[in-house]
Amino acid sequence: MSVFTTQVQETEREVDSRLADFGLNRGQIIAVADAARTWASDASPLMPLNAPGTLAYIFGVQALREQLIGIEWKVDRTQNIESVVNRELGLRIGYQNVDRACDRVFLPMPRSAKGTAAEGMSGPTLFDYQGLSIGPLTGVLNDGIPTYYVMVGEDGSVELSHPVIRDGLFKEFHERIFVRGIGEEWPEELDGDTGPIVDFDIPVSLKY
Repeated sequence: MSVFTTQVQETEREVDSRLADFGLNRGQIIAVADAARTWASDASPLMPLNAPGTLAYIFGVQALREQLIGIEWKVDRTQNIESVVNRELGLRIGYQNVDRACDRVFLPMPRSAKGTAAEGMSGPTLFDYQGLSIGPLTGVLNDGIPTYYVMVGEDGSVELSHPVIRDGLFKEFHERIFVRGIGEEWPEELDGDTGPIVDFDIPVSLKY
């Protein structure tokens, strides 16, 4: 049985060359990460606890589309996954908050569990990977376009990677492109981009 092997692009030359294959450059991906980080840092202590992650996700998706949308890249919401797609290249890119990026030892973990739609579109399936043809399938989510994610860590690190999703987590990766790895901490910990709002008490004092 074949061993699953991840392609890792991490040197400056490798990263720039691979991004060029997609018609992208390092600056575009870093701009997405910086926008997400800025908005996460702007969350007020009076906002819900998941505000930093939610703001990072909202403005990360917006920045992704601002950077990429043009003649070839279009807004995509297949299976309600907010992303961009280039059907000429056969490539989809979404946004994801993760704990950390660009670490060979510890795989990036999503800050909120991925759903069945994302899992179905993460492909290829194990049948595809083993080179087996099982005929037409019904009820599948995968439209045949690989889904990469701009993965932004809590420290501002960022990679563009193609995960295999199972049970809400990134289990393996087809490819990881290390765009920027840094070690400083975010001012606020991301608490998921779609997690529940947690109640908290606001101290109130009466003025006489």
